[in-house]
Amino acid sequence: MSVSRLFVEADLAGGTEAPLDDTQVHYLRHVMRRPDGAPLLLFNGRDGEWRGTLEGRGKKAAVAHLLERTREQTAEPDVWLCFAPIKRARIDYVAEKATELGAAVLQPILTHHTVVERVNLDRLRANAVEAAEQTERLSVPEVRPPVDLQHLLAGWPP
Repeated sequence: MSVSRLFVEADLAGGTEAPLDDTQVHYLRHVMRRPDGAPLLLFNGRDGEWRGTLEGRGKKAAVAHLLERTREQTAEPDVWLCFAPIKRARIDYVAEKATELGAAVLQPILTHHTVVERVNLDRLRANAVEAAEQTERLSVPEVRPPVDLQHLLAGWPP
């Protein structure tokens, strides 16, 4: 059985439990068909990667019982991807590939020629999380709200 890998917001430490949200529980139980005791790998971008097991807490709830750290957290390069938003399916692909390549920040920018007016940041983040889970990356890039290109360049960090 392959090991499912999940990104969680909770702090990770041996002997503790990390809560899993409804979407993660649904994915593990109904998509991956994982029973109680199934092995998991969890990461949060701060505490490294941890081995754990799935433990049910009722019909629709579960937690991950953490056992041991499998990898220490490592510093990643401070690489930003600044991009003009494009159509939905293609922007999902941009988020996925940028995450796989190690981008630390996904920064949508608005230019004079940008056609897309709205960026779904939750969807962009979900794509980044999924890509990080599948590529063994220990962090998820920060997804920032769209900003005007001129404003971004004027406030660019040194």
